Amino acid sequence: RSPPGPRGCNVRSRCRTLARLARQVYSKVGNAPFWVCAQTVPRSPLEQFALDTFWFHVSRLGWTRQAVARLGRAAGAEVWVQRRVASQPISKRGVNWHYDKDENLLDDCGLCVHPLVATATYLTGKGAPLVVLTRPTLATGAEEAPEPEEPDMGRRGSERDAYVAFPAPGLHVAFRGDLLHAVPPQLEQRRGERLSLLLNVWLRHRPLAMPRCTLCGPRLTAASAPRPGRALRLRSAGRLARESDLTSLTPDVGSWQLEGVRLPQNLPPDGVWRVRQTSELAVVEAAKQNRKRKYSQ
Repeated sequence: RSPPGPRGCNVRSRCRTLARLARQVYSKVGNAPFWVCAQTVPRSPLEQFALDTFWFHVSRLGWTRQAVARLGRAAGAEVWVQRRVASQPISKRGVNWHYDKDENLLDDCGLCVHPLVATATYLTGKGAPLVVLTRPTLATGAEEAPEPEEPDMGRRGSERDAYVAFPAPGLHVAFRGDLLHAVPPQLEQRRGERLSLLLNVWLRHRPLAMPRCTLCGPRLTAASAPRPGRALRLRSAGRLARESDLTSLTPDVGSWQLEGVRLPQNLPPDGVWRVRQTSELAVVEAAKQNRKRKYSQ
């Protein structure tokens, strides 16, 4: 869908405003994430956008403002800018396969915690698509925390899908925070600047050692409460997925890999596509040299 925003706002105009600010932020702090508390007063268009997006998603999931307020500082949005440009080598124009999580908590304490919702809002229409897989998720351990070394393929016969979202100005994509995803650079069809705002919705947890953004700017004027953008219809790739048109991907998540992910090579680079996966999906042990590869935002 298009991104949540104030009623009466122009989506294209808001995208241009956010794109200018996103480039400024990226030029100063790169892809460093920052925190916007749910109860904070926004002091820039970026923080206003973060709060609009946060409240849209928690509201649609049934959370009231009173319930969120009771969580105090353990409710808010993690936001960062992701930018790729045509001058980079193709290997640098994507994003490795990963699960969103509290990276500092995992590094310092060995605990894995996912956000409630992960989102991406595109400010340009170039670059490789986002690919999200519904399986595998991470199995939970004795403490009911996800175990990075234990992928779970679900029950036999359960649906296994890949969703492919091609960047377009104003496109807002949201998915469960525990899903495996990446930006495979080999799927790029429109070369150019790929600029997006990534936002994770957190409830009952604040990512460790994450500061508020110190870069301020003019606040967006909102005439009334945020409204949802226009919903987009998912497109099915069933008719396009001929054997000769398929390309194989091998998601590598450190200690294990996923084999059997197949996507059509000839997907039109518009909208969001659903591609059914087959029973060939299988988890295998990764090569030892790949186990220490870090996720690059």
